[in-house]
Amino acid sequence: MKITEQIKKIRNIGIIAHIDAGKTTVSERILYYTHKIHRMGEVHDGNATMDFMPEEQERGITITAASTNCIWKEYQLNLIDTPGHVDFTIEVERSLQVLDGAIGIFCAVGGVEPQSETVWRQSENLHKPKIAFINKLDRIGADFENVLLSMQERLNTKPLLLQIPVGQGQGFQGIIDLITLQQLTFDTENQGETYSFSEPQGDFKVEAEIWREKLIEDIADLDDDFATLYLENTYTNQDIELAIRRICINRLATPTLMGSALKNIGIQPLLDAICAYLPSPYDVMPLKNDNYHDETIEALVYKVILENTHRFSLIRVYNGCIKENAVLYNINTKTKERIDHLYKIHADYHEKISEAHAGDLIGVIGLKSSLTGHTLSNNENFTPYEDFHKYKPVISLAFEPKNTEEAEILDLALERFTLEDPTLLVNLEQGTRLVSGMGELHLAILAERIEREYKISPRMGNPEVILKETINNEEPIQEIYHYDREIGEKLHQGHIVLSVCKNDRGLGNQISFAENLLPLLQKYKSITKEDTQSYLTNFILNLLDTGFNEKSLVDIKITIDNLYEEAYTSLLGIQNAIQFGLYKMYQNATLQTLYPIMKIEINTSDENLGAVMNLLNTCKAKVEQLYDKQNIKYIEAIAPMQELFGFATKLRSVSQGRAGLSLQFLRYDTL
Repeated sequence: MKITEQIKKIRNIGIIAHIDAGKTTVSERILYYTHKIHRMGEVHDGNATMDFMPEEQERGITITAASTNCIWKEYQLNLIDTPGHVDFTIEVERSLQVLDGAIGIFCAVGGVEPQSETVWRQSENLHKPKIAFINKLDRIGADFENVLLSMQERLNTKPLLLQIPVGQGQGFQGIIDLITLQQLTFDTENQGETYSFSEPQGDFKVEAEIWREKLIEDIADLDDDFATLYLENTYTNQDIELAIRRICINRLATPTLMGSALKNIGIQPLLDAICAYLPSPYDVMPLKNDNYHDETIEALVYKVILENTHRFSLIRVYNGCIKENAVLYNINTKTKERIDHLYKIHADYHEKISEAHAGDLIGVIGLKSSLTGHTLSNNENFTPYEDFHKYKPVISLAFEPKNTEEAEILDLALERFTLEDPTLLVNLEQGTRLVSGMGELHLAILAERIEREYKISPRMGNPEVILKETINNEEPIQEIYHYDREIGEKLHQGHIVLSVCKNDRGLGNQISFAENLLPLLQKYKSITKEDTQSYLTNFILNLLDTGFNEKSLVDIKITIDNLYEEAYTSLLGIQNAIQFGLYKMYQNATLQTLYPIMKIEINTSDENLGAVMNLLNTCKAKVEQLYDKQNIKYIEAIAPMQELFGFATKLRSVSQGRAGLSLQFLRYDTL
């Protein structure tokens, strides 16, 4: 088979969902039915293939994105099972960055839950086509139509229903394919590995015909080529499938399937849909329109892991062919890197290979300076891929070693974990290592890993939230700053006028320049007008991120109104004038402290509602919505993070462990 044909048979996919929607169980079934594994593990037993870390097995959750590969029919599937907990959202982000499509898993009872919205929004921002799988249809309270409604309302997507269930809850028996109008019944004696087709009967047949007609009409509304066939009544089932593929790749709607992974129902049709509807590397950039060049290498590092003393880098090959001992150029660091060995990845097992082609997700050993988000190429002038969005930590914890020997080990451990996880930051303050992360669970698991893997138990101080500042002046503040100083026996001048005003909450910092300034600024840095603007914008954003009082400045608008050109004006002089001008603004502004605000979603029984509401009151929470769904009370609220330390433990206590909880960072705001 030609390389180009091989690439068209690749599917790089991720599984995304809210915690406990069944992502890892679906992954386990996919590996079993594709014969990658020969025995299915279960999350609740702590032996799922993709949850190989002890912390994952103990807690029954996915912490790190795990990669694997398998074959279904003629297709190569490269699969990443991503975490569902908000503390590990960076794992979802960097996985989606290198994938071509995703499968959104939704619980048939819970529907679209908070973290489902977060990961869906991440995939939308990265323009990833998706299919949906409604899981757990065997659960009491399952209602696939409610899930479809919540997908429309909360995800702003149109579900394109390809199957309906035969019964729901305890009466769930199988599924009906709406394209072929065939009922699929899965054999319970061989764990659903075989299944049979039959004609639907009675009310199920009538219901299926109604849903099929709606499916055909929806496809005709979304796809012009199919609409012509529909009006002429000349379409075939193949025409329907081709139209669904076009709709999916163009993100006009979401093909939606269903089943129960735990009961081994619906996984093989899901595999068929992955191959039929999600894009290959040839359908998306940079290979779209057949831009494949075997001699042009383009690759992106999407994760770095330290294994013993070896740096193991996970990369996505976007173009060309990478072989052992290849020397590539790191576009970000402007340095050359040698790739010593290449590997296919299956969870924590690595299979050595000699070469990798466009579309492959692989692990490599040999990269010395490449970090997460760096671009590799054999062309030094190649433009780097967009770096990953850097999530900012919202909580800090002091790690204190017991002695000098333990301090050295702790520093090695923190160096490793911050390399692997860009959302962890470490600052050394008066001998104390202040570690910042995305939440309590994030830092708790870090502490567990340090103790288990490095055999030390550093003392940990009380958690502290990371605060930010903004200005609260109603009128814009204008500052003029004239910088005139000799640096290295050379005079540098910068004379600027800037104005600052507050921005709407949550919109972040916005930088703008008077139009006539950019051509003038270009004189001092020989790059394009656009790059000049980007260069100074990033310079100012970094100043604000650092802040002037150990707190980042957010939600402000800055305009560079004027620049006076003098005999010794330089880029360094301009930058220093901006920095000192902003500091002068900071001293004259009315400041407000902003706190991290969390979104809380709780589901509980009616009998525990009063106790849960009392607990929320003690946390200064503001309840925004309270509603019923299938005899369960759902509460949506917001509260400051510093009031929520230990909240999950207290909630388990007052609800006897029966309440469900989701905590998600919402925004920085005043109390």
